Amino acid sequence: MNGQRRAVSLLAALGLLCGGAARAAESLKIELDGVSGNLRRNVLATLSLEEARKEKDLSEDRIRRLHAKAADEIGTALQPFGYYRPQIQGSLGRQGKSWVARYRIDPGPPLLVTAFDLKIDGAGAADPGFRDRAQSFPLRQGDVLYHPGYEVGKQSLVDYAAAAGYLDATYKVSEIRIDEAAYTCDVILHFDTGPRYLFGPVTFNQDFLDPAILRGYVTFKQGEPLDLNKLLEMQTALSGSPYFQRVEVLPRQDQAQGLEVPIEADLVPSKPQRWHFGIGYGTDTGPRGTASFELRHINREGHRAQAEAKVSEIDKSFTAGYQIPGPYPRTDVISFDAGYAFLNPKTSESRIFKLGSSLSESRGQWRQSFSLGFQREVFTIGLDGGTSRLLIPGTSWSIVRADDRIYTSHGQRLQIDLKGAQKSVLSNASFVQAKVDGILIRSVGRFRFITRGQLGDTQTNDFHALPPTIRFFAGGDQSVRGYAYQQLGDKDAAGHVIGGKELATGSVEVDYTYLEHWKFLDKWGVAAFFDTGNAASSLSSASLQRGTGVGLRWVSPIGPIHLDAAWAISQPGHPLRIHFTVGPDL
Repeated sequence: MNGQRRAVSLLAALGLLCGGAARAAESLKIELDGVSGNLRRNVLATLSLEEARKEKDLSEDRIRRLHAKAADEIGTALQPFGYYRPQIQGSLGRQGKSWVARYRIDPGPPLLVTAFDLKIDGAGAADPGFRDRAQSFPLRQGDVLYHPGYEVGKQSLVDYAAAAGYLDATYKVSEIRIDEAAYTCDVILHFDTGPRYLFGPVTFNQDFLDPAILRGYVTFKQGEPLDLNKLLEMQTALSGSPYFQRVEVLPRQDQAQGLEVPIEADLVPSKPQRWHFGIGYGTDTGPRGTASFELRHINREGHRAQAEAKVSEIDKSFTAGYQIPGPYPRTDVISFDAGYAFLNPKTSESRIFKLGSSLSESRGQWRQSFSLGFQREVFTIGLDGGTSRLLIPGTSWSIVRADDRIYTSHGQRLQIDLKGAQKSVLSNASFVQAKVDGILIRSVGRFRFITRGQLGDTQTNDFHALPPTIRFFAGGDQSVRGYAYQQLGDKDAAGHVIGGKELATGSVEVDYTYLEHWKFLDKWGVAAFFDTGNAASSLSSASLQRGTGVGLRWVSPIGPIHLDAAWAISQPGHPLRIHFTVGPDL
């Protein structure tokens, strides 16, 4: 009998559990009428019922309890947008197997700012930065009381104070006074900037580099107004150097002498040696691999050295270099380089020995470089061939601006190169060559517009004595897609492509990325493009070749991966070519 009772009890408990599981299978729909846009989104984000819809054990009792709270929650959700007198009608009932909660919302009249009192006191009262932010405060008398604008305006004063060295700045009064009966609102903000602190002495906590080298990373002077943006710039520059594994730059207000705040930079050295190996693939190069070795801490003066080997179907090379940092080590560098390369694209073959030096330095936002190199190249290209010896002085200027160097939504790059050689000065040919290379990226919503262009010109009477590395070619992944690498250029009597003195290419591309409607495609995108260009002895008498196509994009951690199908529409039959590239657009 006891066993039977236990069995009956167990069956009853299972029945209760099964009944509970059945009751837990409640579904719920929410319908809102009278609100849209941000109002609707905020109401849904505030409603407990909306969050409860995701629960697996949602019960009728819980639905009713949360429905009873909904009117108050909706009223709370409307207040940040200035609606304090809403009329809300709610109902709850079954529709088929689902519960339906309906809310008809009349937000009512918006609450206007009756009085607006913003005062800035302290040493920064006359600072143009505070004045500008006060004048552009996103809430004024007569405006609807929009709480997000109020918070943004408040924070803009706090952010500027912190960045400009007003480290003691604070709000003495920060209030929104609402009289719901009279339906009036007073906004009162009294901001005290406190004193403006100054840069004090800079201390570098490290023992492996000469302090004179590190002072080149400091772009401010002791006694100047403290600017946290300059400290961030200094930390970024130190972090980007090869010398340090970890960098922390701190203003020590607790050690201030008067208004001067000492700056401390805690520097942890990087490993003295670094090996790097990489593999990849490109339509132009085929499979490729690299191996490099770097010596980062040769001496206390910050000298560095490295060696790199590359292997691909068209490029087998070895280079070695030695760098000496200049007054501003982030960009000012004197380099000495030597290398050997065997290049064999389909259009030519070259064996090159190079030896040279260069000076790179910063000029505002521009990077400027001067170089002098000797190049001996044994080459064959079509019916041309021989050994070129060129002593090449050169200079270049480049500028890059980007919101993100890995995946750029807004940015541009421009590079200008000028070089040449004189037959009477350790050279067997004379030429002067200029090249301009640029890219512009802009985004609107999820669309990204990319424009590229190249222009080049060579002045020479010795074109057939110039090696392939000096001549211009077009075609390939980074040029006119739809054509093979260096496929475009003048041809000799035997039909071989031999390049040209002049170069012009252009490209327009539209990408649509982040297809977040499908979770598994959130980093994928599609593209369409049109390319045109050519290389020739005279572009005025040569036709620009055209290519067009479509592609896939994947936003990887190392930059976009491009897979393009391009048609050479200037050629008979419009042949198709696949292009595959990896890496940032800039």
